[in-house]
Amino acid sequence: MIKKLPYILTMLILAILDFAALDDITTGNEPNYNVEYMILTISVFAYILMGIKFLLNHKIRKIG
Repeated sequence: MIKKLPYILTMLILAILDFAALDDITTGNEPNYNVEYMILTISVFAYILMGIKFLLNHKIRKIG
């Protein structure tokens, strides 16, 4: 569980930032949405990288 804690915290922080960015975009409170779109883009890449890492670790453990 301790090894998974950084991944869990990263996912939690990203989810909170994504929610805040999407809230700003959908409510129209910001005059410029560049930061919000940057947060969402970085989150997508982070989710993809963590998913690939998870799949590779799962596959290696299953084989070895």
